[in-house]
Amino acid sequence: MLHGLYVLTDSNHYSHREWPERIENIILAGAKIIQLREKTLSEDELLPYALTLREICHYHDALLIINDHVSLAHKINADGIHLGQHDLSLTNARKYLGNGYLIGVSCYRHLHTAMRAQTQGADYVAFGSVFPSTTKTGAPRCPLSVISQAKRCLSIPVCAIGGINQRNVKHVIKAGADLFATSHAVFNAHNPYNAANKIQRQVIMPR
Repeated sequence: MLHGLYVLTDSNHYSHREWPERIENIILAGAKIIQLREKTLSEDELLPYALTLREICHYHDALLIINDHVSLAHKINADGIHLGQHDLSLTNARKYLGNGYLIGVSCYRHLHTAMRAQTQGADYVAFGSVFPSTTKTGAPRCPLSVISQAKRCLSIPVCAIGGINQRNVKHVIKAGADLFATSHAVFNAHNPYNAANKIQRQVIMPR
């Protein structure tokens, strides 16, 4: 069962050369899933960074999910792919990758999208932005009540994303989310280990 702290990369504050050290510290602090999210580089440019992150994640028994780039995920034997609204369809991604890869789907605030994704074989669904996001400043908000509804309706893990930090993650936990995805609050923190650890401590506390 997928559960816990899920951290996305961000190239707005730290160079790609700094990613490996930051990711390793984040995993050591308790994150079990890393998503390589990069919108500015081509797949060929992204390849060496993806290979490095895969090596780090697998060494520490963490999962590496690739955002958007299905062929890159296949090429480096990542653990999975995350698909957004305008990416390759879930059905086609599954045909391309086979059953050995995790597939997550962004559902924004739409429960019907999540139910369809589950029917089509998604391994988890993500809802957000649950709080104001500095990564996607214009992202529509998703009420935490949608997370709770999704937990009642779905059998696959539910991920909350958007503006999650150590101060508000307790509300996401209370809503019932299995995964707590964050980018800015951890990946861009001055000390990513401490930032991840503070959220992780909230995650592992009894609900």
